[in-house]
Amino acid sequence: MFEGIPGQARAKAFFERVVAEGTLSHAYLLAGPEGLAKTEFGRDLGVALVAPCGDCGACPQCARARAGLHPDLHLLEREGDVYRVEQIEAVRSELSLRPFLAARRVWVIPEVEHLGVEPANRFLKSLEEPPSDVVFILATDDLEKVLPTIVSRCQVVEFHPVSDRELAAFLVARHHMDAGIAEALARLSRGSVERARRLALDAAGPRRRDEYLRHAAALVAGLRPGDGPDPGAAFVGVLGREQAEIAAQVEEDLVRRREELEGQFEDKRELEWYLKRAEERARRVKRRRQRLAALDALDLLISWVRDLWVVASGADDVLWNNDRRDVLVAAAAAAPDHYARLLGIAGRTRWNMRLNIDHTLALLAMFARFEEVSVSA
Repeated sequence: MFEGIPGQARAKAFFERVVAEGTLSHAYLLAGPEGLAKTEFGRDLGVALVAPCGDCGACPQCARARAGLHPDLHLLEREGDVYRVEQIEAVRSELSLRPFLAARRVWVIPEVEHLGVEPANRFLKSLEEPPSDVVFILATDDLEKVLPTIVSRCQVVEFHPVSDRELAAFLVARHHMDAGIAEALARLSRGSVERARRLALDAAGPRRRDEYLRHAAALVAGLRPGDGPDPGAAFVGVLGREQAEIAAQVEEDLVRRREELEGQFEDKRELEWYLKRAEERARRVKRRRQRLAALDALDLLISWVRDLWVVASGADDVLWNNDRRDVLVAAAAAAPDHYARLLGIAGRTRWNMRLNIDHTLALLAMFARFEEVSVSA
């Protein structure tokens, strides 16, 4: 289990023990910051619970479960901004059924902070006293937003940011990266497995990090359009291209899903219902991926400003972009207070972007404030 997920040694050891001893609880809540692969962890655990091999990773049974084709392993995803009552009712209606192939049935339910009051109230009785052969694996990025009645009926398992050492080792082993670059990307990931994977994929393909950091360096240096290309517009342009690519990929996936559904359902009303759910999911996936792309771009800019501040403060042994040490040392021409002011502006912008305001407008407003700081320096 959990071979492809770095970190979380305590959580892994705990579940390996309870599975081996046969002392499983009826409901677990995996709780920790975004980006720690909690849903993937839950699915791995679910595969081990329904596959006779315990998830050996080599046999047809666990391969089927990993592909989402096992009738006793279910992944429930919200269809819209929150989980709908109909989704919960569908789960409740199936609880009385016996397992089809395995010894138990497993439901993995991520983002339970989006389980509203009415769906939660309908789910509570099932969560509190499910059939003996049912296990619920819930996950959340924000434990404080989960209804206390849900938390009280689960065994909470905490997830923590992964160490730079573990992330770097993971990137070298899984993505075959140079150790020096892996160390830099691990530091930039700040404990997030999913961010480390995105940075690794970028390093192997489009290399947008190089573009973002080049434009960030020009922005922080106070270059203005009259000095050459507008670095702010260039930075936003890189993000715009990335978000357009995300939209195209999501649309391609939706087209394939439509074709699959049209081949499965002859009844027009039933087909329309499933098509609507697929379109809602595609919109949600696109929004999330585009939001993460914008936050990743801003985080790269913040990492550059932070490293300039570190160099200006005389502590260049703790750089995040440590594969660009020479460039940073040459570029750190201002006093630490100057970079601290820029970091404050960027930090407020990141907070605003997490509130789902327009990414481009937020970045352009930040660049304008950067210029004001440069002019007043």
